[in-house]
Amino acid sequence: MLKGIISFSLKNKLIVLLGTLVIAAAGIRCFTATPIEAFPDVINTRVVIVTQWPGRAAEELEKFVTIPIETEMNVVPDKTSLRSISLFGLSVVTLFFEDHVTDFYARELVFNQLQNLDLPDGAETEVQPASGPTGEIYRYTLESETKTARQLKEIQDWVIDKRLKAVPGIADVVSFGGEVKTYEVTLNPNLLSAYNFSSEDVFGAIRRNNNNVGGDVIEEGSQTFLVRGLGLVNSTQDIESIIIENVNGTPIRIKDVAQVSESFRPRLGKVGRGNQEDAVEGIVLLRRGENPSAALKSLNETIEDLNSRVLPAGVKINVFYDRTHLVNLTIHTVMENLGLGMLLVTFILAVFLLDWRTTLIVSFIIPLALLFAFICMKIKGMSANLLSIGAIDFGIIIDGAVVMVEGIFVYLAEKQHEMGVEKFNREEKYGMLRQICIEMGKPILFAKLIIITALIPIFAFQRVEGKMFSPLAYTMGFALMGALLFTLTLVPVLSRMLLNKNVKERENFMVIYLEKAYAKIVRWSLDHARQSILMALCLLVFSLGIFTRIGSEFLPQLNEGSIYVRASMPQSVAFSAANEMSTKMRKLFEKYPEVRGVISQNGRPNDGTDPTGFFNVEFFVDLYEKKEWKRKISKDELIAQMQDEYEASFPGVVFGFSQPISDNVQEAVSGVKGEMAIKIFGDDLYRLETLADSVRDIMAEIEGVEDLGIFKSLGQPEIRIELDREKMARYGASAEEANQIIEMAIGGKKVSNFYSGERRFDIRVRYSPQFRRSEKEIGKLLVPCPNGVKIPMSEIAEIKLQNGPAFIYREGNLRFIPVKFSVRGRDLGSTIAEAQKKVDKAIKLEKGYNIAWNGEFENQVSATNQLKIVVPISILFIFIWLFFMFNSVRDAGIILANVPFALIGGILGLYITGINFSISAGVGFIALFGVSVQSGIILVSNFNKYLQLGMPLKEAIMKGALSRVRPLVMTALMAGLGLMPAALSGGIGSETQKPLAVVVICGLVSDTILSLVTLPAIYSLRRPRRHEGID
Repeated sequence: MLKGIISFSLKNKLIVLLGTLVIAAAGIRCFTATPIEAFPDVINTRVVIVTQWPGRAAEELEKFVTIPIETEMNVVPDKTSLRSISLFGLSVVTLFFEDHVTDFYARELVFNQLQNLDLPDGAETEVQPASGPTGEIYRYTLESETKTARQLKEIQDWVIDKRLKAVPGIADVVSFGGEVKTYEVTLNPNLLSAYNFSSEDVFGAIRRNNNNVGGDVIEEGSQTFLVRGLGLVNSTQDIESIIIENVNGTPIRIKDVAQVSESFRPRLGKVGRGNQEDAVEGIVLLRRGENPSAALKSLNETIEDLNSRVLPAGVKINVFYDRTHLVNLTIHTVMENLGLGMLLVTFILAVFLLDWRTTLIVSFIIPLALLFAFICMKIKGMSANLLSIGAIDFGIIIDGAVVMVEGIFVYLAEKQHEMGVEKFNREEKYGMLRQICIEMGKPILFAKLIIITALIPIFAFQRVEGKMFSPLAYTMGFALMGALLFTLTLVPVLSRMLLNKNVKERENFMVIYLEKAYAKIVRWSLDHARQSILMALCLLVFSLGIFTRIGSEFLPQLNEGSIYVRASMPQSVAFSAANEMSTKMRKLFEKYPEVRGVISQNGRPNDGTDPTGFFNVEFFVDLYEKKEWKRKISKDELIAQMQDEYEASFPGVVFGFSQPISDNVQEAVSGVKGEMAIKIFGDDLYRLETLADSVRDIMAEIEGVEDLGIFKSLGQPEIRIELDREKMARYGASAEEANQIIEMAIGGKKVSNFYSGERRFDIRVRYSPQFRRSEKEIGKLLVPCPNGVKIPMSEIAEIKLQNGPAFIYREGNLRFIPVKFSVRGRDLGSTIAEAQKKVDKAIKLEKGYNIAWNGEFENQVSATNQLKIVVPISILFIFIWLFFMFNSVRDAGIILANVPFALIGGILGLYITGINFSISAGVGFIALFGVSVQSGIILVSNFNKYLQLGMPLKEAIMKGALSRVRPLVMTALMAGLGLMPAALSGGIGSETQKPLAVVVICGLVSDTILSLVTLPAIYSLRRPRRHEGID
């Protein structure tokens, strides 16, 4: 097959060139159409079920909403986990699915099961749109000097919202802050009593008198007329004029017992920005799998149109965060690294080969391989991101082409020297090129197959690490296949066209010096083979010892150019007090010269998509670009300064520092608002809180643990109205009547809708504030009895103050309490190891209770365990490839024995640079193993070649090693320099590339040196047969 491909290419150069042009054109088109993300969506498919039941406590939500939904969702197939949180008025149930499950299929499964639910009246359930934790691409606030927060909220909900949701690629727009307009009927219970009415009478009257009807049609003459009865209220006066009942012939209207006014729903959250203490914010979410660049472009065009043409005079959308900026910075970092890497690779080619034709041939392969990769990515439906493109090493990808071109060039130069210039120039080169290309093609083919095989462990990653690094493996694999395709087709054709005459190796002092120096070293290594191998083994053992002193982490933090801060106050804090505190905190952030702007969010949005309470305040702190900072400090130092100042200024408040995208990802992974969480499972909330306090005390003593806090379940002050059945029986009062009074009089209840054009607002019935402000006033509320008598609530119920659950967390159908924390100033692995040891020793759990560690560490353990299984399998496959190539167990073993030496440089590189071992570094080692095997293949193939020519063993090794020293050093330099920009880059988005780049660069140094020095020594110790032939 290999012979056929090369022969066909050499005979049909026009077809090959046209095919190359077609692939290049298709690749350019696919490149322009490929979505480019700053950060990959690393979470598996999930479905979030949000149920709002206004006015109900957390226990009611858990009992009547959350548990029934969980029970129904237990039968959904292909799910990996089931989580929930119940709090005041809100239940959020989240299902995570296996990697292969699509959003559409998962949502279809969930919708089917939701049909079987029978939830209480007033509980409204909806499924969140398909957007991942990295989907927050845009934030804005509304500005106006003339409009109130209520008016701005109305504009946001009824004008802006639907326009932005219509933008292609947008999944949802979350509205945060402002007052949701309603029409409130404020009852006076004294007037109700005077007319012997109940609140239910008013409720029923409004409901009956606010609707339109249809009377079918009537015919008059030759026309048909539709008959409509219009009874909808159109103003507050219409509501006031509704008749409750006629008393002795006198109509008693709503206005006789109540006041009707424009009001707003009970507030769940508040937003502040700059001088706006009560702002309206919009958070735009991208649909999963969509192109963020295209969506953002359309979104900005729509917002410009809204500002210029649609919104009322004086109202403007003021953008706070636009992901376009981060995407552009990331793309700039990636393209800068790629461009510089390509230039360095080309420079190495020119320096070592000193022939523009060979440099040009290899240079063609670089963009063509990348364009081929984009075609494959488009076919697979993949997007490009910082890691998948930025970590591509063109030196590794095109080293096969380098070896091929260098081999062709040397072979033709020797032929010209033998034949003479004139005869060589006249000679047809087809036979020569076919022979050398086939000879070089076999080791190149197997080398590329082995590098792709070495990527198997990355393909096997699951969950977060799979979403993060699988695109890298696919992109690199596609680029390697493209490079291999063009190496076996285009390179022979271009060589035939460009190297058909005057092929002469110029005297290259660098290569001459390299070969002379190497000849001495390899001769010493062959003469002292065992000492050479022992020295390499000592270096390996030393580096493995160093490795035990290197810290570990899951992934280095991507610098997003901003900070996300969460402040957790006492759970019982009042809304007004929390707002006052959040304003002070926001103003303090704005004093830092590195801060461009701050948005504060207190509580939660009205749609329930962020389940939290008034005690939770979040700050999006947007920073200037690093080059604009006046102070010479790092971002970590800035965060440390902020944390010290805030903890001193606001005692009792727990602060957590993260970044916007990272915060969302961490919350999705751990299930709580924190980077990592210790989850203590059990039934008794009081016992869980006691255990959580003990765990927190232990964690507080561990170095590196920051942002430590407990998400308390208990601590919500409640006014409990406990109905006494015996007392109720004496008066004939019913629990239904009493509960209706509690619900409507105190909390307020929606009775109908008020329509204003396309807009729709609630009409709510509620008692006047002075009749519901305290336990004493609540006790005076009158409950109607069947005999017409009304009795005070205090006569049939005990009204008392008591603490109850504020939040109830559940996972896998079990309650738990989370202890959240972060790790800074120390590596993750050793910190968690120490923490687990101390917690396991100190905390003794009874039956029914257990502890789980979730978050970044969980992902690290999962990835490590996966590697322990898959890496040996990958090595086995590589061994099989080697056996097929050499038909020798011994040769395959010799090549694999050289692989561990690549570890030496990678480990020392991490240690010297102070970089922790992460999954990114692990991926670098995996890529390095493939390159190391390739070096071994090239050398052993050459050794065998000269043995087959009848040379003695040492002479064959010397000849083979010296003939391959130039291409091996060239490919190593190209691979190393190709990633050098990524290793040295300090731009936004470079953090995740750096560990991989450092491992590959430093590993290539040790691998190249030891391959050229130690591998010949290992090969020389083989037991040669008679005549020292090949096995």
